[in-house]
Amino acid sequence: MAAHPPDPTPSVLPPPDGEALGAEVTREKLLQAAHELLYERAGEPVTVSEICTRAGANVAMVKYCFGSKDGLLDALVERLLTQLTREIDRLDALGLPPGEALRRHVAEMVRNYVRFPYVNRLLNERLVRGEPDTVDRLSRAYAEPTRAWYARLLAEGHRDEGWREVDPTFFFFTVIGACEFLFSARTWLERSFAEPMDQELVERFVTHTTELVLAGLGGRPA
Repeated sequence: MAAHPPDPTPSVLPPPDGEALGAEVTREKLLQAAHELLYERAGEPVTVSEICTRAGANVAMVKYCFGSKDGLLDALVERLLTQLTREIDRLDALGLPPGEALRRHVAEMVRNYVRFPYVNRLLNERLVRGEPDTVDRLSRAYAEPTRAWYARLLAEGHRDEGWREVDPTFFFFTVIGACEFLFSARTWLERSFAEPMDQELVERFVTHTTELVLAGLGGRPA
């Protein structure tokens, strides 16, 4: 059973830092092409030839820009994770009460799995390989700053809103797992439970997950 994203139009890949010049222009085209193809196929594999055809680039440019197809996919995952970290930074800068900040964060995380439905599969593949340099790079891009933000948020919630004390490392895995599994096990959702992955379902899942997380902390559901 083929999976299709709720919105057939892929989101635009987050832009690079600074203006792309020279070979960087082709690099960005290859990343955007990979993003579009993976989005359309909900994470199913794509070939270098397909990526280059979509990007209008020579196959040799993948090796020139990234070293290999794996290098291209690693760069794509790192770009997305960096964007997710920046979203947390922007949310943190709003100075919201802990419960409201967490509510917005969980909703944003779920919707990011709609925008980038392939990211969990690519990330899991790279973590399963366990290549130290790749794991460390992706950790610096997302895991470490997100876990640190959770630690601050949980401490503030405990102090200001009466949340119970929670291990921030466990909380990191719990929240991401709660948001992610619906998308990684999507065939169960659609084939076994006859629930189409559409925008209405996504919003119901946002409400469900947010209330579950806040209730688990002892906070008042939004």
